[in-house]
Amino acid sequence: MDIELADLLKSLRSEISRARIDAGGQDVRFRINSIDLEVNVAVEKSAEGNAGVRFWVVSLGGKAGAKSAQTHVVKLSLTAESDTGDPILTGDDVSNLFVAD
Repeated sequence: MDIELADLLKSLRSEISRARIDAGGQDVRFRINSIDLEVNVAVEKSAEGNAGVRFWVVSLGGKAGAKSAQTHVVKLSLTAESDTGDPILTGDDVSNLFVAD
C-alpha cells in the first residue's frame, strides 16, 4: 500500500495525540524528544498544471519491482512540540491539538 507522505505525518500526529490522552493520570509519562523516521518514498511529478511534485511512502512488500528504481530513502528527524513550542509529554492536555478538518 502506498500513502502520501503528508498522510503519514498526519497519522503520526494523531498517534502522538492518542498517546497523550491514554497517559493522562498515569504515574509514568514519557517526554518525546525526537522522532526518527526512515521511509522509502517514490517521487512523482504530475503533468497537470498545479499538481507539482508528490512524495509517496511505499511499502517494501511484494510490489517493489516496478518502483524500486524510482524510490529513495528519506530520513526525517522530528521534534514533537505543542503549537506554542513547548515539549510534548504523554499525558499532557491535548485539547489545543484538535483542529477541525
